[in-house]
Amino acid sequence: MLNKIGIKTILFPFFVFISIILGLIFSQNFKLYGNSIADFGIPIGLFFMIYPAMTKVKLEEIISSIKKSKIISLMILLNYAVAPFVVSGLGYLFVYIYNNLGLLNIDISRQIIVGVILLGVAPCIAMVIVWTDLSHGNLALGISFVAWNSIIQIITTPFLVYFLARTSIIIDPILILKSVILYLLTPLIAGILTRNIFQRKKYFDNIIKILNNIQTLALLFTIFIIFWGEGNGIIEYPSLVWMIGIIMLSFYFLLFNMGYLISRRIGLNYSDSTSIGYSVSARDFEISIAIALSAFSVYPFVIITTAIGPLLEIPLMLLLVWIQLNRERHFSTIKKYEKQLL
Repeated sequence: MLNKIGIKTILFPFFVFISIILGLIFSQNFKLYGNSIADFGIPIGLFFMIYPAMTKVKLEEIISSIKKSKIISLMILLNYAVAPFVVSGLGYLFVYIYNNLGLLNIDISRQIIVGVILLGVAPCIAMVIVWTDLSHGNLALGISFVAWNSIIQIITTPFLVYFLARTSIIIDPILILKSVILYLLTPLIAGILTRNIFQRKKYFDNIIKILNNIQTLALLFTIFIIFWGEGNGIIEYPSLVWMIGIIMLSFYFLLFNMGYLISRRIGLNYSDSTSIGYSVSARDFEISIAIALSAFSVYPFVIITTAIGPLLEIPLMLLLVWIQLNRERHFSTIKKYEKQLL
């Protein structure tokens, strides 16, 4: 049984925990360097998390996925007509509970709600590829979702922020373009080149295995860097972290399963449904933090709420990855059993 699961899989949660602890230690002892290291370390970590995934997908598959109107329409509907309102609703619900329990005052509560709303308005256009890859989802479809979301959120985000938070904002297209270039186009080009150069070589499978290990190391490195750069929020506001964590866990779990189960219901397979689930649940924290800093700079807890987001996203999304891999194993077992019966 141990050999089937793999020692790396068993020890991975332990390594994630160690990365978090080391990040928190560095955030306290080397605080002055945290932001500077994060500015360079996070893009590097994300590149080496996304690039290995890109070597597994063909360009023609991506082009074909972009044209799947039925699946794209479902993704757009869930991402922009459902997800922001679900996130906002859960934010209001839990903050109301916290208020009644005497855990928050009115002023901080209002700021947290706005921060949660900002977390919900824009879908992720980077890390979602990694979660899709780790869960054996449809990578080509996931990449096509990122491409569509990169365009759509420029238009929808100001409207959603105004409607839900009553604040007018302007989204800088350059910020979106920068993310697309860094986290989509660059690793995609590198992945396609790697595949075209080595796919006919006998050792291509070994290259993929090496890149998978690099992806794991890059994930641990990125966790460490994020907690180094933003870990002071956990130290200074521990109660706020767990309160926001409950809200985030709730909307991640609800949004992912809503996307996944609806997709399964209309006849999509595990791989396609998993891609939709992650597209609907993962959030674009870069946009959320940018809006908080520009439009809500005089409200510190709005900024803190959006800054806590990246700290919690990776552990929570890894939990969803674990759930999906168990689902996949369950379906595989059922199929094997059905074949035996036939």
